[in-house]
This record gives sequence, C-alpha cells and structure tokens, in this order.
Amino acid sequence: MNAASNPLLQQFLEESRDALEGIAGSLMALERNPGDSALLDDLFRVVHTLKGNCGLFDFPDMFRVIHAAEDLLSAVRDGRLVYDHDMADAVLDAMDFVSLQLDEIGTGATPDAAHGPAAVALAERLCALSGDAEASDTADGAADTATPSAARMARIEAALALAPAELRAGWSEALAAGEALLWVEYTPEAECFFKGEDPLYQAIQLPGVLWQRVVPAEAWPALPELDPYRCNLVFQAVSGAARAEVEEHFRYVPDQVWIDVLPAAAAAAPQEDERLADALAIVQAQGQALWSTGDTPWVPGRLLAAVAAIRGCMTAVGRGALLAELDGCVADALARRTVAPVLAWIERHAQNAAHDEVQAAAPAALPQAVRAGDAAAADSAALAAAVADAAPDPKFGRRAEDQGAGRILKVEQSKVDRLMNLIGEMVVARNGLPYLAARAEDHYGVRELAREIKTQHGVINRIVEEMQDAIMQVRMTPVSFVFQRFPRLVRDIARRLGKEVELVLEGEATEADKNVIEALADPLVHIVRNALDHGLETPAARAQAAKPACGRLLIGARQEADRVIIEVSDDGRGIDPAAIRRKAYGKGLIDEGALEGLSDQDSVNLVFLPGFSTAEQVSDLSGRGVGMDAVRSAVDRLGGNVSLSSTAGQGTRMQLSLPLSMAVTNVMVVESGGVQYGVPMDMVVETVRVPAASVHAIKQHRTAVLRGRIVPLRSLNELLALDRPQRHNEHDEMATLVLRVHGQEVGLVIDDFREVVEVILKPMSGILGGLDAYAGSALLGDGSVLMVINPKELLQ
Repeated sequence: MNAASNPLLQQFLEESRDALEGIAGSLMALERNPGDSALLDDLFRVVHTLKGNCGLFDFPDMFRVIHAAEDLLSAVRDGRLVYDHDMADAVLDAMDFVSLQLDEIGTGATPDAAHGPAAVALAERLCALSGDAEASDTADGAADTATPSAARMARIEAALALAPAELRAGWSEALAAGEALLWVEYTPEAECFFKGEDPLYQAIQLPGVLWQRVVPAEAWPALPELDPYRCNLVFQAVSGAARAEVEEHFRYVPDQVWIDVLPAAAAAAPQEDERLADALAIVQAQGQALWSTGDTPWVPGRLLAAVAAIRGCMTAVGRGALLAELDGCVADALARRTVAPVLAWIERHAQNAAHDEVQAAAPAALPQAVRAGDAAAADSAALAAAVADAAPDPKFGRRAEDQGAGRILKVEQSKVDRLMNLIGEMVVARNGLPYLAARAEDHYGVRELAREIKTQHGVINRIVEEMQDAIMQVRMTPVSFVFQRFPRLVRDIARRLGKEVELVLEGEATEADKNVIEALADPLVHIVRNALDHGLETPAARAQAAKPACGRLLIGARQEADRVIIEVSDDGRGIDPAAIRRKAYGKGLIDEGALEGLSDQDSVNLVFLPGFSTAEQVSDLSGRGVGMDAVRSAVDRLGGNVSLSSTAGQGTRMQLSLPLSMAVTNVMVVESGGVQYGVPMDMVVETVRVPAASVHAIKQHRTAVLRGRIVPLRSLNELLALDRPQRHNEHDEMATLVLRVHGQEVGLVIDDFREVVEVILKPMSGILGGLDAYAGSALLGDGSVLMVINPKELLQ
C-alpha cells in the first residue's frame, strides 16, 4: 500500500505520528502525577482515537496492540488499577511497536507478518497488567460468546417485546427448528462523528436484518444542553445472517458491537397484559405530547387518529379480546384502572365541539390519567414537559466551545515551500526597481519616470513584505515539536544509568521556521544525552556533594529579535577546565604551547574539537568523540552559534542561537578583487576603515587594535586565492568587516562596502556543492549572481 498515492493513508500516518508524540508526553506526565484524572482522560481519548483510525485499514497487529493498551488505560481510568512504572513501560513499548509499523507503512511496504508474535506478546503483557484474561480475545476483535447476563437478558426481552407478535412467533419456531438467529447490539462511541463514521449507515447495511430499532444510550439531556455532535444511540437488531458475516460487517468497530444467539425466551410471543401495557404507554405518551403544544384546535382530531391507529393495529393482530378491552370492557381490572379511563377521556374531549372546554379540561385531566399509568408513561410525560419548557438555543447546531473558534487548515509543506519560492522571486523583482530608477535618471535623464518608479517600488515593497511575513507565519512551528520527544528520552536514559532526573521544559510555544526546528532535533538529542551521561551524577554522588538526589535538566527556548535561543542546562558536576586540557593534550588535539596559553573558557570549548571525548570507555551513549563536534557542525549549517559555559561542581549551560528563518537572508554586499560578494549580516559586528599604519604583525599574522581589543586581520583576496592585493582608499585605509566567528572577532579586509540587501539564499549544488567557502548564491535585482561567502569555513 503506497502512502504517497493514498491521501487517506497519508493523513492517517501524519495524525498517528503526532498522536504517538502526544501519548509519550502524557505518559511521562502521568508518571509524575498519577492522580491527574483530566490528563488520564486526554491520554485515553488519544489512544482511543488512534485505535479507531487504525480500524479504517487492515493492520491487525497494530490494532491488537493499541486495543490492549486502551483496555489497560480504561482500567486505570475506571479506578480498577493504579498507574505505575510497569504500565508506563508497557504502553511505551506498545507505542514503539506502532511507530515501527507506521515507518514500514510510510515506506510503501505492508507491515511485516513476522511482527505478529511480537504484537501478541505485547498484547498479552498489557492484558496481564490490566488483569483481563479475556482481553486478548477482545483485541483480536472476537465477539463475546458468553451466556448473556440477567441484566442483558432483561434488556433483550424488553426490546423484543415491542416487535410484532407474528415476528416473535416466527422466531420462536425458527429457533425450535435449530436455525440460528442473532441478537446484535451496536453502540457507537460518542465521538464517532469526528472520525468520519456514519453509525446509521453502518446499522442500515447490517446483513440479514429481520427487525431492528434505535434507542438512546442514556437519557436525553434538556434541549439547551443537547450536544448534536455527540452520538447517544444504540442500534438493536435481530439478524438471520451468519455470525461471521455480521462480525465482518463490524470488523472496524469490534469493541462497539455485542453479538449473541437470540435467546429462545426473548423470542416468545407476548402475553395479553404486555400488549395492554404497550397500548397504554403509546396512548399516554401521544396524548401528553399533543397537549404540550399549547392552545391548538387540531389536538382532538389528532388524539382520535391515535386511538384509531391503535385499534387498527389490534385488529390487524387479530386479538378480538384485546380490542374489546380497549373499547371499554370492564372484565379486566388492569383495563378498568388504566386503559379504559384514558381512552374514554380522549374520546370524550375529542368529540367536544367547544374548544374552550377542551382547553380547560386537558391540563388537569391528562396528567391524572398519566399518573394512573406505568413508569414508561411517566417518563414520556416528563420528557414532553422538558421539551415544552425548553427555550430554543440560538447556538443549536454548533458546539459552545466552537463559537468564535479559529478554523485550522492543514496544508502540505511542499505547497508552502512553493509559495515561499514565489515570494523569493518577487523579492528579486522588487530589488530590480531601484536599478531601473537609477538607469532612468542617470542614463536617460528622465527624472520624473525615475520618481514614479521609486514610488511604485515603495508600494510593491510594502506588499511583498506583508506577503513574506504572512508566508513565514505559516511556516513557523513551535519548538514543542522537538521538545515533546525529550520526556521519553530522559526517562529511559536516566533509568538505564541509575540516575534520578527532573526534566523542566520552558518556552515550548516559541516559534521558528519549520526547517530550523526539524534540523534542531539531532543536535539537541546529542546535548541532552551528554548532559545525562557526563553532566548529572548518580544519587549517591550527588548526596556526597550535598546536592538533592534528583538532578535537574532544563531545556528552554525564547526569542530575541530575529533569533531563537535554545538553552540546555543542568546542575551536575560541570566541566573541569584542567581535566579538559589534559585530555585534549593526551589525545594529541593540542600541542604543549597551546596548552599553556589556554584560558578556562577556551579549555571548555575544546569539547567541540573533532574526536574529543571525556568518556573512559565507549558505550551506546557516548565515548566516540563525535557528539559535540556534530552539534557545532549542525548549528553552523543552520547559520547559528553555539556557546558553552560551565562551573565545576555546579553545572553546565549550553546555548544555541539560531535564525528564526532560513528562507530570507540579509547580506552585506562587499567588493573585493573586482567582484561583489555577500556576507551574512548576522555575523557582522561592525564595519570600520583601518589605517594601514595601525596594522601590526604578530607571529606573521596582521592584527589591529580596535576599541581596546586586538583583532586579527585576514584578506579576502588571499583567502579566495585571488592574485590581486586589497585596494586601499585615498587615505590609505583598509575597508574591514569585523565578524564574530565561533565566539571570536576577526577582521575581514575587503576593497569596499556596498549596500545591505535581502536575498533568497540558494544552496550550492552539483560540483559547486563541495565549495565550503560559500554558503550559497543569490540573484540581485539587476540580474547578476551574488556569491555569499561562509565566514565560518573561510576563517577557521
């Protein structure tokens, strides 16, 4: 099954992956607060929805596991079990299995049948925790074949009592002859409409229907409180189809249907008193409903029609004695007390021509007659009274919480990216207008035309900026997209290492470009794993250091100007600069001369060197020397910066500074060697002109003193291997860009400055993709191509 060619399956995969992330987070939160009923309800609802969505497709192993997990959570929600770590482990393992299946489906493959034993083992493990020995059968979608309970039997008999007598007689004969008739009871879940289900259509399509009815699952609320989006129906039916055929019909909702052989006792023909009670209930409910409409002259005629209909039914059944009872026969005490007075009252008031008399008599007489009836009639009267007293809800047809709520439209990222590309082309076209204005004025001397072009440029510039901002808002994603995976990661690693860790997440609503957020996932995983393995101590070690047994790991996010700041900090052992220096020297990463001149902060930054690791032995968590180097490389590719600070014995803090968006880049256009280049503005500290006389040589490297600090100077022409010296101005000054690279300031000497422009940066591809000195290329307004340099690679 190919997900790419099946939109419904693709939607299922996307929603299921989102659900799995939410389930993992809820399970972690529930471990910390097992008594949070609202959290448990939300968790159960998500798992239940996941199971329902899975039922739309033929993934039996996945369905079995999710169903077993749902049963376990249901037992916890009902108070039959107390949530604990073992349950969390089992449900998390079940969700891992589901994730594995989703990955296989996403690649276009059918879930491997070899996963069947694993699915059965997971389902049995969950069932054992829930204490339900029968649950495995339920997970397989098998219907309950046990003997119906007394309560269920009574409910079946009460329902079948309403079936026509000739049908019940025929069923009894069929059952006596050994034919199999099934009782089917289908109870859709309350939220079924939100999953695209149509329970009425499902019930109508039931094979072999001999008789059916629809009843409320629970008492209907008053009209103002009625939620039209909540299903409150139970479909009951007698079917002559084979059991396998009925089970196949309900294969996607096996937990919502109960199927059993029709009990012979329930199919027995009704007795006379049952028919009398039914007739009484019908008459009383009809009379009460009609009179509740108020002062209407047509009520008497409708009541006569009701009596005629009842008499017609009795005649059709052919029960003459019962018809005589309804006509006022006093032979039966029940009829004298109930049916006869009601019928007499109806006929008397229906035949009265004076409407005033009917109006005066109805309110008093009918309730008295109803009170003489049974409980069913009383319920009908109460319902009719509630309906009569209820005022219409002006918001009927929509949920109250939906009033004024924003509507969400899901769009494929490729479509948003296409819009972003179009915006980029508009930016290029907009940037071309100033060039046209300059040509009109300088080359053709048409100053008025130049002024009109500039005016139009201002209008287009405003529209483009608003469109660009709107598209960027669509691309923005909260960092919670990444953060929600860490509760599970921290929990599992901490338990493996025998550590106690409290994870604190802050600023989850902070937003950045979706591409930035997605690319941030792997670096953050490296940082968190290092913090857990190297930073935080075991409870025993923390006790010796007079610290709480439970360590604290903080992952926070915030926005500063056009940057998003991600911070990861812990209260662990910190980093010892001296130990880092010794380790780096022992691995040959630094020489003896550098060892003596390193400051404590420079020593801490050595952890970013390729191949550096403080682990004594290699494990699946650390020790290979690629973690922090991979973090810096990934952040560099995103146009971000990494800073690390630590205090031995107190903890470590790592901060990532990333652009809010990678789609649009501000660059400073500079000239060097007769060619224009772009430099990312987020790396520019300042622009200065350094007098040649102020340049000094230190160990064959040129430097200058700027505002009391020594700044090394590098020539752009030399870095790009251009055989041309840098050009000085008429005052013998060098144009210099002061850049901040890896926390250090470096002066980049160029020929001259130009302007700052906003460009759409395109990455290099093909053979040019191997040129690390360039971050990409951009198209300027005059049609020329601007090469944007990558100072982090060029100046390392």
